[in-house]
Amino acid sequence: MSTLIRRTHIPLLALVFVFTTVYYFYNRHNTLFDPSSYTTQPPDPKDQRVHWQPQPDKYPVKEYIKLPTGKAEQIPNVQSKPPTETEEQKNIRIKRRDAVKESFEHSWSGYKKHGWLRDEVAPLSGGFRDTFGGWSATLVDSLDTLWIMGYKKDFEMAVAAANTIDFTTTEATDINVFETTIRYLGGFLAAYDISDQKYPSLLKKATEVAELLMGCFDTPNRMPITRWDWKK
Repeated sequence: MSTLIRRTHIPLLALVFVFTTVYYFYNRHNTLFDPSSYTTQPPDPKDQRVHWQPQPDKYPVKEYIKLPTGKAEQIPNVQSKPPTETEEQKNIRIKRRDAVKESFEHSWSGYKKHGWLRDEVAPLSGGFRDTFGGWSATLVDSLDTLWIMGYKKDFEMAVAAANTIDFTTTEATDINVFETTIRYLGGFLAAYDISDQKYPSLLKKATEVAELLMGCFDTPNRMPITRWDWKK
């Protein structure tokens, strides 16, 4: 009888083992992030990682084009006037607007939960990927959208988190200059402008990114390197 009981335990133990193994391997790379747990203090530069520092130009600019002088000309507005709409058209527009906002809220909530301070969240596995230098691309890229959609609390939380990003180092071998420019430099400047310049740290972070990117323009013809081996 005892042998029979032990045999019946084998499938149960095997099932527990499989479940535990799957759970472990699934969750060890998918830690849930609590945004409120992150410090807003800047990172300590005295760590063991390699950090970028400004270097003297190999190909310094010898002559600059002078800025224009005189009175600025009035430029016509490029924005079109809001079209006249019926009540039905207005309701359709508002419905579409709310659907876009709902979609963004879903995506942003997933990023906060599964990929906070990472570049991208993996929606199916609930994990994350660092594909743009590991500098929180989604967070920086979403700043202006958070402000436009009225998520001021999340905006300020994201600004505080962005202050901890260290743009002097990355695990990436090279830096994608285009992506770094549009996502980080553009993200910070857009957020700084649309928030009426009330958050000076955004301009400070934009300056950090710009100083980093200037090294990509240190070439004989001053055309930027598309992928920059920053350690060299």
